[in-house]
Amino acid sequence: MNQQKRKDLNLRLGNLILAISLATVPTAITYGTLSIHGLNICSNLNSKVSPSNKIKEMCDEAAWDTTKSYIILIGFFITLPTWMWFYLSMKKKEIYKK
Repeated sequence: MNQQKRKDLNLRLGNLILAISLATVPTAITYGTLSIHGLNICSNLNSKVSPSNKIKEMCDEAAWDTTKSYIILIGFFITLPTWMWFYLSMKKKEIYKK
């Protein structure tokens, strides 16, 4: 592998690691917000229909399961733009140095 390709690969991987670490906080905030939103929907639904602990428990479980199923997608859509921004910024810096 030539030196330039190796340097570009290192730049991409380094920026990806940085983007993943910095995207954990916004991903956690989004995950928490969606979880609270789902639980609020369940509370509102429970107050509108005949109150039953069984319905509330099932709804809460479904809300958590739905939110959990989107965690990878949320993380991806937060990490990808962060990574591209870091990568393009560093690439531009590298081009200006030459």
